[in-house]
Amino acid sequence: MRRLIDHSIGRIAVTSRALPAIVPVNYIVTGRTTIVFRTEMDGMLARAADDTVVAFEVDELAGDGRSGWSVLVVGVARHLEGSALTRALEGRVITAMGDGRDQFVAITIGQITGRIVEPNPSALAGV
Repeated sequence: MRRLIDHSIGRIAVTSRALPAIVPVNYIVTGRTTIVFRTEMDGMLARAADDTVVAFEVDELAGDGRSGWSVLVVGVARHLEGSALTRALEGRVITAMGDGRDQFVAITIGQITGRIVEPNPSALAGV
């Protein structure tokens, strides 16, 4: 959870036109139970992330590519409007690149898993 909270760019995985789509987004975590991001009002992501199950991923890799970590969230995405939006943001700002990203989407965290990848020195000994 700490790694999810400490970062601000992640990837949301949705289904669009029966195909998988993975899109990077700026986000915040509110109340330790919800991820909120902005997208275009009538865009593919807004349509695909409205009352649907989605996956959300954050990761970081070492510069040498031999170690890293990832956090995977599965939950239900819904559009935020009015007072629900005000409560979710609690005075915080979510930056988003480009204009027209005025649709706020909340993902209620249902399941969270993570993985750490570290080099195995004994596996590299013979290389």
